[in-house]
Amino acid sequence: MKRKLLFAALPLVFAAGCSNAELYEKRIVELEWKRDAAEKQAEQAEKDKVLAQKEVELSHNKNGILSERLALAYDALREARTKLDEGLADRMTELSESSTTGTSYQISQYGGIVLESGIFFASGSHQLSPKGEEALRAIVGTLGKSDYADYEIELAGHTDSDVVTRSANKYRDNHDLAAMRANSVRRFLVENGVPTDRVYTAAWGPNHPLGGGDKGKDRRVEILLHKKGDATTLPASAKQSLDATSQVRDEINKR
Repeated sequence: MKRKLLFAALPLVFAAGCSNAELYEKRIVELEWKRDAAEKQAEQAEKDKVLAQKEVELSHNKNGILSERLALAYDALREARTKLDEGLADRMTELSESSTTGTSYQISQYGGIVLESGIFFASGSHQLSPKGEEALRAIVGTLGKSDYADYEIELAGHTDSDVVTRSANKYRDNHDLAAMRANSVRRFLVENGVPTDRVYTAAWGPNHPLGGGDKGKDRRVEILLHKKGDATTLPASAKQSLDATSQVRDEINKR
């Protein structure tokens, strides 16, 4: 009886052994697949690392080139700006020498040709004096030269710090007096041939004194020149530098 039971159980043991062997084989295959996948991932990761290093190196090199281009663009812009400033200085010097008496007008610390009120205006008035009109004719002649065609003309009125009292019925305050004197000069220039679209006025009142305690010098109109459109009408070389600078900035910002 026992022998019959033993022989009857053998097929079950063999069946169980076969089943476990198959499981082990499947597990081994699965692990080998994962190992191969991990090795491939590691290999790809190494390749990605090398590529990333090369990209970093290229990026550094490109940024170095862009920085050099940016420096060159700024140098060119500074050079163009210097030439522009030198041209303005030449014009202002020539304008300051536009005198029928052979003397030069003062150029103030604010950058303008000083027309002293004692010569150009009667006391307490914004109307140009005969001497003032005569002096302005020489200035009109200079402004009419082709060298000045690209400049706008600012006429800035200035006063001393004394409150307007004697002529308070005509001028509400110092800014009012300064503005009307500047406009008298503007009107004379336009009437004598200076294009009206090149001339404008400003009124500083007592806010820009010349200093030194001489209030007579503070009462004045100043003529200032400004390149039309300022930076938007720089010479071609300066505009190219600005364009190059903007392009380099954009390229760097994209990194």
